Amino acid sequence: MTPARFLISLSDRNYRWLWTAMWFWYSARWMELVVLAYMVLVITDSPAIVGSVTFVRLILVMSGPLLGLVADLINRYKMIFVIQLINLLCMLTMFVSSLTNVINLPLIYIIAGIMGLGYAADYAARRPFVADLVTKDKLTNAVSIDTIAQMGSKVAGPLLAGLVLSQWGTTGSYLIISLMYLVGILVFVPVNSTSNKSQTGISASALWQGIQLVAKHNILRSTILLVVLMNLFIFPFMTLLPTFARDVLFIDEGRLGILAAADGIGAVIGTSIVAYRSTLIKSHGKWFAYSVAIAPLCVALFAISNDYTLSFVALIFMGICLGIYTTMEFTLILLHTEENARGRAMGILTMAIGNIAIGWLIGGLLAEIYGPQVAVLVMSAIGFVAIWIILLTCPDLWKPTRVHFEGRL
Repeated sequence: MTPARFLISLSDRNYRWLWTAMWFWYSARWMELVVLAYMVLVITDSPAIVGSVTFVRLILVMSGPLLGLVADLINRYKMIFVIQLINLLCMLTMFVSSLTNVINLPLIYIIAGIMGLGYAADYAARRPFVADLVTKDKLTNAVSIDTIAQMGSKVAGPLLAGLVLSQWGTTGSYLIISLMYLVGILVFVPVNSTSNKSQTGISASALWQGIQLVAKHNILRSTILLVVLMNLFIFPFMTLLPTFARDVLFIDEGRLGILAAADGIGAVIGTSIVAYRSTLIKSHGKWFAYSVAIAPLCVALFAISNDYTLSFVALIFMGICLGIYTTMEFTLILLHTEENARGRAMGILTMAIGNIAIGWLIGGLLAEIYGPQVAVLVMSAIGFVAIWIILLTCPDLWKPTRVHFEGRL
């Protein structure tokens, strides 16, 4: 495959602008997550409170199905623009509060909740918007390139967070994050799309149709269940990285930023592999299955490690799984649903991702009682067993992909 084929979806001008904007938004988001966890830990010295703040941030992701229905009804471009504008205003509020030294936990909880709602709305609208911009033969590549931006920024965001935190603290960090959201919005403005507008109105029956779509479709149902398990048991270790850095690995903010970027580096590798082979993949489900089967083992290795280098390597391999997993979860949903159902399907996926809020809360409480290593090891072991139960009971996931729309409303 030639480099041009590797980046084939970027031949579309509108997708190219969107992809560039996403680099800024993703980087801002990952940077903000690290800064938030660090700031709360410094203020409270409590992993449990860190977990509770991130819980509030993502519990509103459970509104994903309703927001997905909205994304099926209104212009997705306008919806994305408004979401990012709200994110910018939230970060400017945090910057001013930090600058004037009035930042406090109630404000943090409020901003976390608003950002969580925006996160859910963004996922429900933006992934279907990608499918609006490119043809179906470019969809896997477009999602892969999208995920490269997401995971590449997962490297850039935490690295920048560690650098800025060590030099200018939380005030400087929130200023940089605000500027990143602003630049992303300006880059997004030129995107031109004749976005969706479904004939279905906002109603309980329309929402129920979306839930039934996922429940009755073997591949969609299994994908959603696996996403729930990954977010409930495997990914919550991420919010405990500052605790690992301080209490297990004994490293400073700069090396914390490098460690937090490790799985992002691996994810770029994993996603690049998918993008390179996008036209050759016969079974998207099989790639997805292998990624969720291996990831818990990498997290378990990180949990038992007391060595910085070994921890870094474990997260690199975790990241490779993450890159493949993230690309395939969205591709499977988009391939098996019609355009007028994609918002609702993505909303349900967003709700599944939102279970990470519960995982963060559980992880924080376990870390408070037993320490971060035991907490992460126990959760990854439970997740590993549960994941294999799903994989063994869904043979359709292992079969070659058939692009037909059982997901039709």
